[in-house]
Amino acid sequence: MTRRSFYVIAFSVAVGPQLAHGDTKAAVVNVAGVSEKYAKTADLEAQFDAVRRKLNQERDAMKEKIEKANRSLQEELKPGTDEFRARRKQIALMEAELQWFVESEGQKVEKGLAESLRSIYADIQVVVREIAQEKGVDIVLAADQLPAETPDSANQVRQHILLQKVLFWNPSVDLTDEVVTRLNTRYKTSA
Repeated sequence: MTRRSFYVIAFSVAVGPQLAHGDTKAAVVNVAGVSEKYAKTADLEAQFDAVRRKLNQERDAMKEKIEKANRSLQEELKPGTDEFRARRKQIALMEAELQWFVESEGQKVEKGLAESLRSIYADIQVVVREIAQEKGVDIVLAADQLPAETPDSANQVRQHILLQKVLFWNPSVDLTDEVVTRLNTRYKTSA
């Protein structure tokens, strides 16, 4: 018996009786749609945009300082002198500091963004679980729709199609709007 056959049989034994009796109640949620309409997402995006702008300003100021030092070096000092080499060494240190700043701050932003995305997803999961339990739903599937502006490339369209998790659902089992409403209500009252 192959491993795949084993898993199919095990799944059938575990879930089969429920499916055979029609006891399993399913629903769908468009997770991307919920995330887009969740007020916390917009607030976090605005915070990260502000952080990025600030970091870009700091980076640009450091670049300007380096450019100014380079201009000064070329205009004021004779190449080959000890003072020229000493100033060139200072500029090299400034460039290294700039590179370190860009890399380290970029990593901090990415880490913060990842934490925010996990937080948003955790909020969505909590609310989906609550609503599902209230409605007696046993399983909630992620249901996405092809974007209205699908790409022109056949490979990109194929990729969008292959990423679809649910091909059809009755609109009456879609919990997306309820999830968005509850998330935003909870978020606004906690803010």
